[in-house]
Amino acid sequence: MRIAVAGGTGLLGRLVVEAATEAGHQVVVMSRARGVDLTTGRGLDEALHGVDVVIDVSNIETLSGAKATTFFETVTRNLLETGARAGVKHHVLVSIIGIDRVEWATTGRSSTRSGWRSPARCR
Repeated sequence: MRIAVAGGTGLLGRLVVEAATEAGHQVVVMSRARGVDLTTGRGLDEALHGVDVVIDVSNIETLSGAKATTFFETVTRNLLETGARAGVKHHVLVSIIGIDRVEWATTGRSSTRSGWRSPARCR
């Protein structure tokens, strides 16, 4: 399978690229350093040619909610539109939104703004 990884040179992206490569997939690493700009769309047509799956682990370092929202909306729109033209079958987006409500394997509990909840109440 041919898999494109958006943000493939970042912390999580490198791990995704490594795992996909070890599993025998052909991996296309998308990053500005590799000639692909997710925000402008430059290089996306070429990068997504023949790709079956896009895994988006891109990120922006900012404390501005407005900047983050603009970044993620733009990148997602560019990847989906270009992917549709290229015939990409699946798009996987990795996000930390809601991470404060995830059950943690080490505690069996999840965090909420009001404190800890039991796993049974998290479902």
